[in-house]
Amino acid sequence: MNVNVNVAKPAKDAALIAIGFGVLGWNKAQVRRNELAARLDDRTTELRGQLAKVADQVEERIEPLVEAIDTRLDQLEEQLPAQAREAFKTARTVAKVAQQSLRSRLGSAAPATAAA
Repeated sequence: MNVNVNVAKPAKDAALIAIGFGVLGWNKAQVRRNELAARLDDRTTELRGQLAKVADQVEERIEPLVEAIDTRLDQLEEQLPAQAREAFKTARTVAKVAQQSLRSRLGSAAPATAAA
């Protein structure tokens, strides 16, 4: 019986040590996961800011072209028959809503072009 006690205690100690190392490893993995998540959040925020800035710059550069196209579309719209004019207005409105939605997703500060 003395032999069983002598073998059981070291086996129990080894099992407890293994469990302890497992818990330490799990905790270390959780800390690393949290650190990585924080770094990814920071990087994502930074990249969104850069993307919004680039989108604003692009929009600023193409705004004169957009205004010219809107003017031409207004002229075309006036020449259409009534039923086609309504469909055309609807399509332009949908395009403006999509444009505003994209701006809001990008966090763009640029003002939306007025709908025709």
